[in-house]
Amino acid sequence: MAGRPGYVTLPIISVFAAIGYVYYTAVFLAIPAWLGLATAAGVANVAAYTALALACVAAYGLVVTRDPGRVPPAFVPDVEDTETPLHEIKRKGGDLRYCQKCSHYKPPRAHHCRVCKRCILKMDHHCIWINNCVGHENYKIFLVFVLYAATASFYSLVL
Repeated sequence: MAGRPGYVTLPIISVFAAIGYVYYTAVFLAIPAWLGLATAAGVANVAAYTALALACVAAYGLVVTRDPGRVPPAFVPDVEDTETPLHEIKRKGGDLRYCQKCSHYKPPRAHHCRVCKRCILKMDHHCIWINNCVGHENYKIFLVFVLYAATASFYSLVL
């Protein structure tokens, strides 16, 4: 991944620390105080929350390490394609969409990321919390991570 900083950054460490802190407070403080670990309900809640936390950490690890999708260097748009509207392939002046920073043609919805220093397919945004762009290849796992994190947060709130 040329141009992309490493995987060990302060925001990434902060997210792992936050997940660990919330897990610790839920499993070792809230659930034992509320239900006790000797009861079936307490053990079931610990097991459910542990599974949810592991799924959250796994999804986060995937979204941090997965490539968001890059524009192939040999990409040349098909102007004769009838399915893609012409305004997505060409600029207003009639020229093909071309990235001046990467020196590549750009497909529809591809944008150049200043942080990653490359064009990303179907780029949504660059997220500092994953130190990566959210694009074509990691969009689904990003949404899964957000869903797991929201579910775990709601579960913690209920506890």
